[in-house]
Amino acid sequence: MNIRLRWLITGFLLMIPIVGTYFYQRYRPLEEWEHSSEGLTVYMKEQGIGRVISFDVYAEGVLSAVLEPDAGEETMKAMAVVLRTYVAYMSQNGLLVDSTSLGQPWLSEGERMAKGVDVHKIRKALSDTRGCTIHYNEKIILPLYFQVSNGTTRNFADVWGSDVSYLKSVESSWDKGASSYMKKIYVSRRKIIRCLSEVDGIEISWGQLTENMVQIVEKDPAGYIKEIQIGGQTYSGEDFRCRIGLPSACFDYEVKKEGILFTCYGRGHGVGLSIYGANAMAKEGKDWKEIILWYFPGTNV
Repeated sequence: MNIRLRWLITGFLLMIPIVGTYFYQRYRPLEEWEHSSEGLTVYMKEQGIGRVISFDVYAEGVLSAVLEPDAGEETMKAMAVVLRTYVAYMSQNGLLVDSTSLGQPWLSEGERMAKGVDVHKIRKALSDTRGCTIHYNEKIILPLYFQVSNGTTRNFADVWGSDVSYLKSVESSWDKGASSYMKKIYVSRRKIIRCLSEVDGIEISWGQLTENMVQIVEKDPAGYIKEIQIGGQTYSGEDFRCRIGLPSACFDYEVKKEGILFTCYGRGHGVGLSIYGANAMAKEGKDWKEIILWYFPGTNV
């Protein structure tokens, strides 16, 4: 065996423990994982480093992101149960879920401090509702939520086609008092063309916009747009609002020569629990269970 080959083999053998230690430190189960009281864990990457964290650690970051610092105690409890149910739903069959697939916003400790979040209140909400999840016919539910409705939540079927018994339209008139309830957004013709073309890969050429180029095909019972036709193409309301960047699929519009002025009502897809409505119910004295049962009719905790 020549000297060069011998050195290569020696170097390779020396690298094994180094590489092994690196991967162990990066991917080893954390203490929270090994002793998670609820058995719920989430794999996530933060600053490029993958780690497995307990539900409580994950929930602190998510609840800090979706709730305002002054959210009521019962609102926090309701959202803690909603999030726990969601992670449990996604973790069925013993699967370790990735935070990317969960699709929830998450704030780091520094971001929570900058936002003015009182993490002690969030931890108390998590502790007070520990082990609580939402069920329908003895099965764990998919508990959707959003920020603000147009005053009424939507049926799951009106957005995604199939019927879900516990995701039915309910009144949420409190939402009309939200500062983000209505927003006017002007979208230029160029941006509309770009946003629609980026997804379809179809070149769109409009010299200008005219009234007859934009038509509402159908609205759902809650007043959200189910289908809209623009430039001869038909889109679902939710698809269209996501492509264009509108806060809600409930909107009026005014066609201008070089764009469209949208007046949007609500924020989010409108299905399930309204965070603003939940907080308004809490201010009226409703507890977290009442909030959940209102927005997910027919369920139990």
